[in-house]
Amino acid sequence: MTPRCTFHKCILLITCVLLGFYTQAQTPAAPITFGKVDLKDLQMKSYPKDTAAEAVVLCDYGEYSYYFGKDLPKVTYRRHVRIKILKKSGFGYASQKIPFYITSNPDKGETISNLQAITWNVENGSPASYTMSDDEFFEEKGTNTVYYKKFTFPQVREGSVLEYSYEIESGLWYSLRNWNFQTNIPTLWSELRAEIPAYFDFKITLNSLLPLKVQETKQGSQNFMRSDIRDPYLAYRFAIEDTPALKEEPFLTTLENYRSKLSFELAVTYLPNQGKIDYSQTWEALNETLLMSDNFGKQIKKYDEAQNIAKLLKTQTKDSLALLTAAYQYIQNNMQWDGENEVFTSSANLNKVAEKGLGNSAEINLMLVRLLRECGFDANPMILSTRENGLPTDLVLLDRFDFTIAHVSLNGKDILLDATSKYAQVDLLPLRCLNEKGRLIVRKNSRWIPIPARPVSRKVSLINMEILPDQQMKGNVNVSYVGHDAVFFRSAVLSKGKEDYISNFKKNKPNQNISKVDLVAVDSLGQMPEMKIQTVYNEAYTTAGDRIYFTPMLDLGEETNPFKSPIRNYPVEFGIPQEETFSAVYKIPADYIVEEMPKGESVTLPNNGGRFDFRVTLLDGEVKIDSKVSLKKALYSSEEYGALRELFNRIVVKHAEQIILKKK
Repeated sequence: MTPRCTFHKCILLITCVLLGFYTQAQTPAAPITFGKVDLKDLQMKSYPKDTAAEAVVLCDYGEYSYYFGKDLPKVTYRRHVRIKILKKSGFGYASQKIPFYITSNPDKGETISNLQAITWNVENGSPASYTMSDDEFFEEKGTNTVYYKKFTFPQVREGSVLEYSYEIESGLWYSLRNWNFQTNIPTLWSELRAEIPAYFDFKITLNSLLPLKVQETKQGSQNFMRSDIRDPYLAYRFAIEDTPALKEEPFLTTLENYRSKLSFELAVTYLPNQGKIDYSQTWEALNETLLMSDNFGKQIKKYDEAQNIAKLLKTQTKDSLALLTAAYQYIQNNMQWDGENEVFTSSANLNKVAEKGLGNSAEINLMLVRLLRECGFDANPMILSTRENGLPTDLVLLDRFDFTIAHVSLNGKDILLDATSKYAQVDLLPLRCLNEKGRLIVRKNSRWIPIPARPVSRKVSLINMEILPDQQMKGNVNVSYVGHDAVFFRSAVLSKGKEDYISNFKKNKPNQNISKVDLVAVDSLGQMPEMKIQTVYNEAYTTAGDRIYFTPMLDLGEETNPFKSPIRNYPVEFGIPQEETFSAVYKIPADYIVEEMPKGESVTLPNNGGRFDFRVTLLDGEVKIDSKVSLKKALYSSEEYGALRELFNRIVVKHAEQIILKKK
């Protein structure tokens, strides 16, 4: 079982417990009272569990409750937050903004009320407060429907405690807000209480690697719609204690995958005069919705030119894979992606998209589906969640997806294609799409399709150098690329143009006199692209007396470890297996001998998850250096992090070691 699968199973298990756990225990008082701050919180100098923290959330407390006005359900959100400022770098938390929604229908909008904010400091050994007045809060428009209430606390200094609370009345009763237990600073206590009438049945999902400190569900009753009738409700209470900060880490797609939070999905309503209404979609219903959508399934038929293009392509080859490649490359070469990740088309007609030559991900790949069908392939659209959008889930929610690609079933094999990727070979999805699985949208047998691990992405550097007088080295550097590394390289070259790329490359190598750069097979997707350089390195070595000192990795070694933190709570997501090979030969001057050179080393990750090999050999007046880093997995769990970090430590140390030459 992979670490990521373990994480998903943990989420689902907790979800089931939340839905099935009930108690009749009394609900305690709120954890904090507005306007009453403990002196010990004001005197707090640092947070022992994270001494680098610039601020700490002392308490984040929320209450969700329902009421009925004019027979329409309304939900009220109450929130009370208390933040401790520990360092000047934390002064940014003095500026807050609260989102709320305004629509043309006042019954569906939101209003903010009872907003109050206080800055607390210690003055003369006692708490002193600075209360904000109403005219210090102001409104700002974000989008057509999203507005913000903004304010900045006064008299903020190191040691201040900032406290604010507010209420939001919302007509969006069917869409309860998510609750985030975790932010980018530590949180001592985060608690949500929600009273939900039996008229509404919500699926409540906990996404968390952290255990709940409090988990309660209480039954009760009160007057919701009529004063003479008490209706049942469920009162939920969830809390997490000592939540660590959610910190950015290298090689992580999105922190949202790992944020501890609660989410609510409306499943069923039992409102009077309406009976039972089921809002939970099935995959079959979602599939049918997409196939019948004017901006999805029906659009496939609106790319008329596909028939003529297919006729032409079929006259050029009888081989299935060659025909598939030709269809893919036609769309790839004739359409420009506008950079928008979309499940649906924004245009009313794919013929117009084709004329324009510009489209979003859905438009381009639905055109590809139609062309492939005209070529005789079993082609269908597939929707997925990109890496930046977060991991896919088994919840039937269309808004969890943000990208459409093409799927072909050929000789029992799933072939996944994305024609928005301008410089990729057929069947090589871009890195953004490598996110576990996607949903195949087809009339029969709609299902999850795993997105398989990609072939190793490989970079190979071959160096041949002669050591010259005056701290110079002269020779050739040849670099070749395979897999996604080839895509990245081609994109860097062709998006700028070859001449501009070479010019910028030379500018970024101020310690070299580059006489020639050849770009090989950059335009040919079926071949391995290469860059061949003829150069002279200046200040390539140092001298001391009769000795020469130089680093054989030149400027191509690993100089720093990207993994700074000794502990990591999240996996390392490279997205693809990777391999980097460096092989260099140095011709030693005739009047010098090798006095000292680095020792060889091999480091292997547990379970054969990766390897680093470093070798130095001396033969016939030449020193040969071979370095190979192989990371065989796309994802390493947090348990594997320590070994991975140590592997990179060894790489950095070994790549920095020098060869010492001594004059005969």
